[in-house]
Amino acid sequence: MRFRRSPDTPEAGFDLTAMIDIVLLLIIFFTMTASFARTASTRVDLPRQPGEPSTTISHNQIVIDIDTSGRYVLLGQTMPLADLSRAVKAEVDRAAGSPEVLIRADRGCRSSHLNRLAVALASAGVRQWKLATAGPDQSKAGTGGAGT
Repeated sequence: MRFRRSPDTPEAGFDLTAMIDIVLLLIIFFTMTASFARTASTRVDLPRQPGEPSTTISHNQIVIDIDTSGRYVLLGQTMPLADLSRAVKAEVDRAAGSPEVLIRADRGCRSSHLNRLAVALASAGVRQWKLATAGPDQSKAGTGGAGT
């Protein structure tokens, strides 16, 4: 007995629209996390002091790092203080007000670097900023809340 095969064999198919949506969401997610990782990539040994834990993260927050040699790092890029001041001034003008500024100063850096940064921020229109600290129970560098 011979069975005939039909040339129109139905194939099981599925809708790729949901898969495309998921792939696009993953691309957006990894793009955003890559930019956040670049921002927090600077290793800073924060002072170990009790501070007020920061529970909210503002989307117009500016994070400035100061390393032990006094170099200023903004968005993962080392820049002179004059350029950093111009960038912050542009953000203040764009945001129509003072953005939230978080300074992560290495505990080995001289206080004169922090003082110069404070003067530059004041001239750029920033009236308030926070200094990040690692709590006394946090031994990991670069973590912790922000104290003013």
